[in-house]
Amino acid sequence: MEEKEGKERRLIPVAVVDAVTGEPLMLAYADEEALERTRETGLAHFYSRSRASLWLKGASSGGLLDVIRVLGDCDGDAAAYVARPRRHVCHLGKRSCFHNTLLDRRREILEELLEETGPHTRLDGGAVRHPLSTWTPPPQPLLAALAAELLAERIRSRAGPGLTAVLAPEAPGGLLALLAAQKLNVSLHLAQGGRVPESIGETDRVAVYAPSPAEAQALAEAARQRGAHVAAVAALAAPAGEDTRGVDVLIRVEPGQPPRPRLAL
Repeated sequence: MEEKEGKERRLIPVAVVDAVTGEPLMLAYADEEALERTRETGLAHFYSRSRASLWLKGASSGGLLDVIRVLGDCDGDAAAYVARPRRHVCHLGKRSCFHNTLLDRRREILEELLEETGPHTRLDGGAVRHPLSTWTPPPQPLLAALAAELLAERIRSRAGPGLTAVLAPEAPGGLLALLAAQKLNVSLHLAQGGRVPESIGETDRVAVYAPSPAEAQALAEAARQRGAHVAAVAALAAPAGEDTRGVDVLIRVEPGQPPRPRLAL
């Protein structure tokens, strides 16, 4: 309850979640009017406690939130907007207000899942390639989600702002590239037979992803020949001894051992 000018107003906390990535974006408060306006317009409305008034998120900044679902919790004292942000959400220019990391166990959990998920396909020469490279059999959903999240994070860190697309081979690994592109909020372009599609041009600033360093390097060179600016080159797995020069983001796999990821930046 909030009391203003002798009137009581019931407020509930509202968490905003990205509809594509599941990323938490912000937390604010809403009253009954804000929830009703959100339902009517499809845009996120809140109640501003500092201004004591209805608040359309992004009305002045342009950072509107298209609300896809409104969910209430079991006790009826909290809600969530599942939304698609049109711009950054945080007033500091960040995509999410939750950008300060207090605990991060993703790497640890990813390593455990990589060890538990099999089989580990043995290639010619004794090298081991993890099934995330080929998606046969499909990996655990959590494993795929964590790998894509870390891949997108490292690509973002390496490429910096202005990334327009992820370029990846049509198969294998297309699903991981799709998940990473969604988290980066950029388009995905698939190279069939190693050929860069015509949709990639000189105005594009791309991140190239392929399961192996050799594939990633070849695809990056093909993209450069088309005039695109390659901002990051990423590969998921590298058999021991494979040349990884020119690859910015990599999870290494040693032959004969359960995969233990090490990200090379």
